[in-house]
Amino acid sequence: MIQLSDDSRAEALGMIRKAKLSHVRWRAYAQSMVAGVPVDEDRVPVQHTDCQFGQWYFGAGMRQLGDLELYKKVREPHETLHNVYAEIHTLIGNHNLAAANVKLEELVAASRELLDLMDALEAEVGG
Repeated sequence: MIQLSDDSRAEALGMIRKAKLSHVRWRAYAQSMVAGVPVDEDRVPVQHTDCQFGQWYFGAGMRQLGDLELYKKVREPHETLHNVYAEIHTLIGNHNLAAANVKLEELVAASRELLDLMDALEAEVGG
């Protein structure tokens, strides 16, 4: 278990929960996009370091939790999500919805992995 003061633990748990919520909203947007919702300019693919989750992960999250193995494991599925999302965006732009739907399954699987890791991280931090 990580050694944090009660205030730091509460702050870290709040950040983890906010990051999870941000991710769930982002995944829902990707799912809606594949279902035919037009893409807004502010929803085009961004680097995994630039999204709200990535800003938390590489900023405050790294400062507080960067030594935890579970925390380190979050990086790969998060990067995968952004790569797959970019592929989906391109496929939709090329009007290839069938391939976008296949890629969406890959995105959802990576999302589940990420959320499972975040749940475990939340449990570890919460002690």
